[in-house]
Amino acid sequence: MTEHGSMMAPRVSSRGSFSDCLRDELRREQLAVEAAPLLMELIHTTPTIPLYGEVLKRWFRVVSSIQPGADRALGTASPEMQWLGNDLAGLGLSPSARWSDAPDFTPAESLGYRFAVESQHLRSRVLLPVLQHELGGQTEAFAFFRAHGGQTGSWRSVISRIDSLDPDSRREVLVGARATLVALDRALSD
Repeated sequence: MTEHGSMMAPRVSSRGSFSDCLRDELRREQLAVEAAPLLMELIHTTPTIPLYGEVLKRWFRVVSSIQPGADRALGTASPEMQWLGNDLAGLGLSPSARWSDAPDFTPAESLGYRFAVESQHLRSRVLLPVLQHELGGQTEAFAFFRAHGGQTGSWRSVISRIDSLDPDSRREVLVGARATLVALDRALSD
């Protein structure tokens, strides 16, 4: 996963942790995801089942390509693919065809993927009340946008793991996070 890997690793200043620097370093990619046309449509129009379903299908395309390699590297089973699959099935939709599998990841790159996904879960909590209000009678699940039941334990765990990494692994975390956000922006913009 070296496509976006030519950048230097963020340095930790005396004012913050590595994860704080990582958030700053990824600000441009995060803003691009937030401005992706499909997400902007979901936010700025009255959500509909077809629109909500399309957002979930695009998320599935990214998650189903990256998560298996990241899970292998971390020795975990992340819930996003199951949440997305359940939400789509509840809407009577099939997932979008996934892109080809990404190569295996290093554990640090995989933590970058988790950082990007968990940060998106935090942001999705802002959308959840709108979706529930507009679509609540049409779907019960909302598992993906309700990630971790609104709890932040998973986010804090990822941050803790990232901040405890050897400084030599920081570039890999940035590569994994940046590649994930770029893929998500592409999926929500195409």
